[in-house]
Amino acid sequence: MLPQLDLSTYVTQIFWMLLCFSLLWILMSVFVTPKIADIIEQRKRKINEYIQKADKLNNQAKEALNKYNETMALAEKKAEQEIEKERADLKAYLRDTENSMSVQLNKKIADSEFNLAKEKKNTMMQIENIAEDLAFEIVRKLGFSAISRQNISEIAHRDKTNG
Repeated sequence: MLPQLDLSTYVTQIFWMLLCFSLLWILMSVFVTPKIADIIEQRKRKINEYIQKADKLNNQAKEALNKYNETMALAEKKAEQEIEKERADLKAYLRDTENSMSVQLNKKIADSEFNLAKEKKNTMMQIENIAEDLAFEIVRKLGFSAISRQNISEIAHRDKTNG
């Protein structure tokens, strides 16, 4: 028969079982469990430190991102202001240049008109002189020697003023 089923050995089996269980219990509670608890506690502390460091780095990264975004916003705003300023300066420069060129062009036009009028007057005087010379030559060839060049000039001026 099997020894574990024999009732006469139950007492000794229970004794040795309790003794082994107690010794193992004491060994586990005194030596193994505290070491395991220390290791678990150390791991928890390490994990908490890593979490705190990660949170700290995350906060620093968020702050850096916020500073970056602020800097970019300021840079964009400053760039827009610079562009607007340059655009206004360019418009003013173009307006001033256009006004200056317009004044110069008007002056050149006025000078050209003055020179044209002067040339026209000189040309008309030359035409009148040529016409007077021609009229004098015609009158002389027709045999009117009593009419002088002065008389022809006076007649031409009188006709010109009468209109």
